[in-house]
Amino acid sequence: MSNPTFEADGITLEKVREHVWEIPQEGDMRTPARVLASEPLLEEISDDKTLEQLTNTTHLPGITKHAICMPDGHQGYGFPVGGVGALDAEDGCISPGAVGYDINCLTGDTDVLLEYGRRLPIEDLEKRFEEENAMVAGEEFTPSTIRLFTERDDATVYEVETETGDRITATADHPFRTPDGMRPLEELSEGDEVHLQPFRGVPDEEPEEFTVLSEDDVANENPQLVRALEDRDLLPLKSTDDAFNRFLKLVGFHTGDGAIGSGGQTWFYGEPTDLESIQDDIDAIGFTPSKIYERDRAHEIDGKTFETTEYSVRANSKAFQKVLLELGAPDGRKIESDFTTPWYFDRLTNWQKALYVSAYFGAEMSAPAAQHDKNLYCPKVSQTRVAAVADDGEEFMADIASFLGDLDIETNQIERFETDSSADRETIRLRFGVKNDSENLIRFFSTVGYRYNHEKRRKAAKAIQYLKTKEAVIDRRATIAREAKAMADGGTPAQDIKSEFDVNERFVERSIWDGRSGRPRPPAEFPGFEDYCETTTVGDDYTVAARIRSIEPIDEAHRVYDIGVTHDAHNFVADGFVVSNCGVRMMRTNLTYDDLQGREEELVDALFANVPSGLGGGGIVEAGVDTVDEILGRGVDWALENGHAVEEDLLHCEDEGMREEADPEKITQKAKDRGKNQIGSLGSGNHFLEVQRVTDVFHDEVGEAYGLEEDQIVVLIHCGSRGLGHQTCNDYLRKIEQQHQGLLNQLPDKELAAAPAGSQLAEDYYAAMNAAINFAWVNRQLIMHRTRQVFERVFDRSWETMEMDLLYDVAHNIAKKETHTVDGEERELYVHRKGATRAFPAGHPEVPKAYRDVGQPVIIPGSMGAGNFVLRGGENSMDLTFGSTAHGAGRLMSRTQAKSEYWGGDVQQQLEDQEQIYVKAQSGATVAEEAPGVYKDVDEVVRVSDELGIGDKVARTFPVCNIKG
Repeated sequence: MSNPTFEADGITLEKVREHVWEIPQEGDMRTPARVLASEPLLEEISDDKTLEQLTNTTHLPGITKHAICMPDGHQGYGFPVGGVGALDAEDGCISPGAVGYDINCLTGDTDVLLEYGRRLPIEDLEKRFEEENAMVAGEEFTPSTIRLFTERDDATVYEVETETGDRITATADHPFRTPDGMRPLEELSEGDEVHLQPFRGVPDEEPEEFTVLSEDDVANENPQLVRALEDRDLLPLKSTDDAFNRFLKLVGFHTGDGAIGSGGQTWFYGEPTDLESIQDDIDAIGFTPSKIYERDRAHEIDGKTFETTEYSVRANSKAFQKVLLELGAPDGRKIESDFTTPWYFDRLTNWQKALYVSAYFGAEMSAPAAQHDKNLYCPKVSQTRVAAVADDGEEFMADIASFLGDLDIETNQIERFETDSSADRETIRLRFGVKNDSENLIRFFSTVGYRYNHEKRRKAAKAIQYLKTKEAVIDRRATIAREAKAMADGGTPAQDIKSEFDVNERFVERSIWDGRSGRPRPPAEFPGFEDYCETTTVGDDYTVAARIRSIEPIDEAHRVYDIGVTHDAHNFVADGFVVSNCGVRMMRTNLTYDDLQGREEELVDALFANVPSGLGGGGIVEAGVDTVDEILGRGVDWALENGHAVEEDLLHCEDEGMREEADPEKITQKAKDRGKNQIGSLGSGNHFLEVQRVTDVFHDEVGEAYGLEEDQIVVLIHCGSRGLGHQTCNDYLRKIEQQHQGLLNQLPDKELAAAPAGSQLAEDYYAAMNAAINFAWVNRQLIMHRTRQVFERVFDRSWETMEMDLLYDVAHNIAKKETHTVDGEERELYVHRKGATRAFPAGHPEVPKAYRDVGQPVIIPGSMGAGNFVLRGGENSMDLTFGSTAHGAGRLMSRTQAKSEYWGGDVQQQLEDQEQIYVKAQSGATVAEEAPGVYKDVDEVVRVSDELGIGDKVARTFPVCNIKG
């Protein structure tokens, strides 16, 4: 006999009837909460925070009847996945948290790397984030505007430490970039790799404001030159201007590797990649750089001749040249020049000095290199001056050394050498370098380093990680030496001491008996720097991979913060770490499983090659702003007009593929920018495209109405609105925090952020969310259209001949204004379905006409190795669940646990060998995270739905081919 109650970590659920469990209303709860599950499913649901989150949702103003958890429920963010909540549309609220959003947070002291090599604690960005650019690690290392700043209290955080000693403190949901893409911290374990950006920059300071170029400085110049400067807002030029920071870099590099030519020509010499960066800065200031020139040059040294290729770029503006010279670029032959650091150098902040110095080092300083095996040379810089101006050259170097000293970077003494005098003049060689002990070099490379020199920066990133790794190994050996000596002093036999440590026995002996002084050396097997460089990869964004040593919870709760950037990479660099609506549609065909057998690999390869997937951008169509607005406003009607759909597709889509309440103007430009390159793409995680065969039809009449029969091939597409929907939720979360703090303070969990019904913000969010729904429908429509084209090529017949028609498209994460009967009265409600599916019964006016007599189709994905189900809206759904049912099997295991228990390649092979299921994905980790054993039993989820009458079984399908992001 079943128990009348169920105890789950302090929460008591009372059994109302079979498969219905209630958490009684108490305290500040506005309604009871209900879980629809069998006892085995309830056991799984109670393993995480689902019940706590469900209880919290009952505190939302206007919540009606019950907060509901479906049979596939599991812990979400604020609101459980598989949750349904109906909130009064007049007196209640609308909650992005009950639709789906993420706040991924860092503690306030986390340094964010900003443009121009500055670093700033994230908490200090609150009042200025919209004025700042954060550094993004994408295809290259580049600045991006910040469009979002969030904060919340009382968060549980974890300290992450890598084997190289890098540390960061973050919440469990904060994503970290890994070799397999972005992964939340909760999915990472010791030994996993994360991407680091070793350049940490210089602490941010507010520059002193003063004029560096005034009208007086150009009083005697041609009026045309003056107008050119005024047109570009360079007159006057102040120390706080963005253009000045760019000029600092250009002056620094030009001092090392530039030349002033006649007629206003200003030349820069370097490698093509570096010259492209110089072109970008010249262009950003407002001038037009030349193309990159290339020429072969002959040289002779010690009687030997050889050729090199010289690359250069120039600016042809006399106005540009005038500014460069006024800001301290040397004129004429540098060997004869009396130039020193610019006249304003001492008045600059350290980060501004670093712009000038690092650009000079990019041109002139030696790259990181091995001195012998495991030690590096001192990076050195030198100049040759005629004797008459050698003191000026020494002053120049002394100023730079003094600046480095302010950053605790030690330098060697400046050296002077007499050189072979040319003609009748004496020349002096001047040289100094950065001291080469490990900690000093790490400070130098990670705070100043090199600018406008891609290869030196890549080598510096390797040098930082090499030196950190070496120091970590030495620290460990020093600890072993101390512990071994202490054990010996305490009388422990030497052999027992040797067995205690996993190091060379001779090292232990020397530690015990030889009286070791100073720090030990790394072991003989530790690689030399050049060997390390051969095996270490540095990306074009200067990131390197490092293994996690530990992830430890921090006892006290913290106030935490996050930012969002506009760049498509959607990441930023924090403490050196790179840290970032869905639905489902089914298409039927007249193909049978026999038609497909033998072609599985060809089909899965073709689909994978033609349907974009994965974390990044790239979709089936590229859109401008006007096109994105049309998609947001019109939904699938846009696809029809542009040849990506047929009329029947709209008739078989929820709301005919368009939410009329959508308003593209309520979507931010940042969200549109995220979405414009992702239209027609699967994304990653649990999103997929799957070719399936129908194995069972349980209800002949409804199966016939849906066009389903046994052995038939169908296609299931599961994805959402990609980055656009995610950004829209984040944008409105920020506004809710600013405008409705009073409501937030009343809720037990700030992640339930909500705007009061009737407020302008609630109306704006609803209009924006509906626009995002339109975007998601178009996204799935384009994928379906491309799938039709792939089938045409593989099976050599038209998609119309194969009757590749849309069965139905239904949203999974959504809040909709709907009219429901509550206590005998009809009320308009915001029905929030987060990871739940609308399931309206037969006869409901909002069910498409094609299915109104039998009920709305409901599509329930299982896992790659289990069945999927087609249901119809059940007769009891309106009374029990506001017309809702489950949306899938529901996760049983975290992604972290999945990766520790499954190996992607093994899962792939087993599915093919045992089930004849062909899977293709962007990475093995994705396959492991989505292994069949990761999910609840979809049969049990569907059984409960069917027996409760909220979603009736119609058919079952089984995977044949699957592609994932």
